[in-house]
Amino acid sequence: MGLVLASTSTCSAQTLDVYAAASLKSAIDEIAANFAAQTGQAPRLSYAASSILALQIEHGAPADVFVSANLGWMHYLEQVGVLQNSAQNIASNRLVFASAVPGPLSLELPDILGRLAGGRLAVPLISSVPLGLYAAQSLQKMGFLTALTPHLAQQDNARSSLISVLRGEVDLGILYASDVAIAPGVFAVAEIPLKVHDPVTYQAASISPRGAEFVDYLTKKQAQAVFMSYGFLPP
Repeated sequence: MGLVLASTSTCSAQTLDVYAAASLKSAIDEIAANFAAQTGQAPRLSYAASSILALQIEHGAPADVFVSANLGWMHYLEQVGVLQNSAQNIASNRLVFASAVPGPLSLELPDILGRLAGGRLAVPLISSVPLGLYAAQSLQKMGFLTALTPHLAQQDNARSSLISVLRGEVDLGILYASDVAIAPGVFAVAEIPLKVHDPVTYQAASISPRGAEFVDYLTKKQAQAVFMSYGFLPP
């Protein structure tokens, strides 16, 4: 399986391979640059859905650090025995309905269907990608999943869904609040209640001994400030 999104930094003998959830890209890019400036170790960053990254790591991908948007995929790697240390909580998030067209949306099925007007609702894959799992769980608990399933435009990861909303390719999307916060032209039109889905908790763990320093750095004050500046919530 290929990575959906990737960004690379200067490759050197000191490069750390960091595999991180796509929804963290903007924040981790900045954090990694700060880490490199302070330590001389330049992380090489690969982004995709947590599900894809976890399976790649299981099958031998050379990751030093895994940063997941879903507790389940971190637990999966713990169960297969590839984690070098206990996972650390580094941030949290919440879900919103989002649109390129501003204007409040009530969390009533007729209003949602009216806003879709026969169009599409962008979500990542509801069978595996963390945001898709959270979205499906929310829609199920709100009683909307059956009615909205024909409208779902399922995509590879959270960033792909954000881009679809930004470009106006879909009428609505279920996105992370942090993605909306950094995307001019995308509006949160309704917040999804926290009570209808599992907590959105991001965790990091080292896959090799070399990754421990970066995982620890993600919990420190400077990195935490970067997460908050990109719309994430405290862990």
